[in-house]
Amino acid sequence: MLVIPGGFVPYNDTVTLLIYKRLRNLDYNFDVLALKGKIDKGIADELEKDINIRKFNINYLCDYDDCIAIQHPLRLLKSLYYMNKYIKESVKMFEENDYDELYTSSVPGITHLCGYAIKKKYPNVKWHASFSDPIKNSPYKKDPDLKNRNLFYRIAFTIGSFIYMNNLFEEVAIMYADELVFICEEQKKFTLKQYKEGEAYSSKSKIEPLTYIPEWKMYKDLMNAPEVHNLPKQAVHLGRLYGLRKIDNFLLALKELIETDPLLSKKIVFHQYSEIQPYDLKKIKDYNLSDVFIVHSKVSYSESIRIMKEADILVLFDTLLENGEIQPYLPSKIIEYQLLQKPILGICGENSPSYRILSKECENYVGCEKNKIKENILNLIKV
Repeated sequence: MLVIPGGFVPYNDTVTLLIYKRLRNLDYNFDVLALKGKIDKGIADELEKDINIRKFNINYLCDYDDCIAIQHPLRLLKSLYYMNKYIKESVKMFEENDYDELYTSSVPGITHLCGYAIKKKYPNVKWHASFSDPIKNSPYKKDPDLKNRNLFYRIAFTIGSFIYMNNLFEEVAIMYADELVFICEEQKKFTLKQYKEGEAYSSKSKIEPLTYIPEWKMYKDLMNAPEVHNLPKQAVHLGRLYGLRKIDNFLLALKELIETDPLLSKKIVFHQYSEIQPYDLKKIKDYNLSDVFIVHSKVSYSESIRIMKEADILVLFDTLLENGEIQPYLPSKIIEYQLLQKPILGICGENSPSYRILSKECENYVGCEKNKIKENILNLIKV
C-alpha cells in the first residue's frame, strides 16, 4: 500500500500518530511518501521498540514547513512549488511500484490531491481517504474574531487556509475515493452535509475512533499512573488555544471566583502548555489571573505524558460554536485523558462529540457557560 500522509512519525502532530495507530496492525507492507518534520524523541524511542514500524518504508519529499508554509505565509510560492512536486512524486512512486491500494490523510489536505492525481490516472486502485478535521465550510474559516485581527494576520490566515484547508482538497477525496474514514459520527455528518450527494457518500464511509497503542510505555504509564494529591490542585491543558477554542467564559469564571475568594490560587492552579492568543494573555493580565492561570511553552509528547500523570485535573478546551450546528471536532488528547482516569474539566458545548463522551462519566465536569464553569471548578476543588 502507498501511504501519502503529509507528516509522519516520529514527527509529532495529531494526524501523524492517528495514521500510524490505524495502519500499524494491518497485514500490509507500506511505502510512505511524507514531509519531514521535527523528530519527537519520545515517539522515536517508542518506535525503536515497536516491531510494526518495520512494515513502513518511509521516504521524504522535503521539509514539512517548506511544503505546508502556514507558519510562513511569505513563502507561498515555495509552498506551491513543493505541493505540486508532492503530487508529481506521488504519481511517480505509484507508477514505479504498481500498488493495489492507496491511503491519504488530511490535514494537510494536499495529500488528497496526490491521491486524486493517482486515482484519475489509475482508476482501479482502491483509495482510502482519511479525515482528521472538516475542510469544506470549516467553522474555523468563519471565525467571527478574524475581522478584529490586524491586516497581516488576516492575510496570513487567508494564505494558510488556501495551503492547508483548501475546499478542493476535501472535495476530490469525498467524490472519488473508494473509502472515507472519519474519527466520529459528528465529523462524518458535518462533512457529508456539505455535499448534495452526501447520503450517497455515506455508504462508502466508516468511523475509526481515536485509539492508543497498548504496548507503548507512554500509554502503559498513563494507565498505571498513581493517584496524586497536590496542594494547590494542579489542572493542566496541553494544546493550542486559537480560533474557536475560546476561553472567554473560562477566564471570566476565574475572575469572578478570585473576586469572591482571593486565596483561590492556594486551592487550584491552571496550566496552559502551547500556543495562546495575545488577546487571551491580555485578559489574564487585566483580570489579575497570573497566579491562577500560568502559561508555558509547547512541550514534547513524552513530556506532556509526564505532566498529565502529575496533574490532579485535566482540562479540555473544546471548539465552541454558538449557532447550535453540529460541532465536528474531537481533540485527540481525549484518549490520553480517559486512560488516566482523572477528573476532567471539559469546556464543551452540548453539540460536540467531547461533551457526548465526557458527560457519560460521572467524574467529569462539563459545560461552557460561565456559571457552569464556576460551579465545576468549585466542585473540583472539593474532590
